[in-house]
Amino acid sequence: MEILHNESEKIFYIEQKGLRIAELTYVYGGEGKIAINHTYVEPDHRGEGLAKELAIECVKYARENSYKIIPVCSFAVTFFRRYEEYADVLL
Repeated sequence: MEILHNESEKIFYIEQKGLRIAELTYVYGGEGKIAINHTYVEPDHRGEGLAKELAIECVKYARENSYKIIPVCSFAVTFFRRYEEYADVLL
């Protein structure tokens, strides 16, 4: 599975057979901050851990760019509560 990132559109996503099956979007929240504001996984692919993989990729991006993350959407809030090993990027 390849996770794609379009920085100009502020989206991480996964495609299968040319169709986007999962996505995580973010916005810049000021100097050195990004806010995860939306995640979506197509119903046929829910439960496969795709949103988690997108969130981990976003964490990697934040670490590489010294960003802090503000979890806004409900998935992001739950993700950071569940996986404390990623708390270093939280604002």
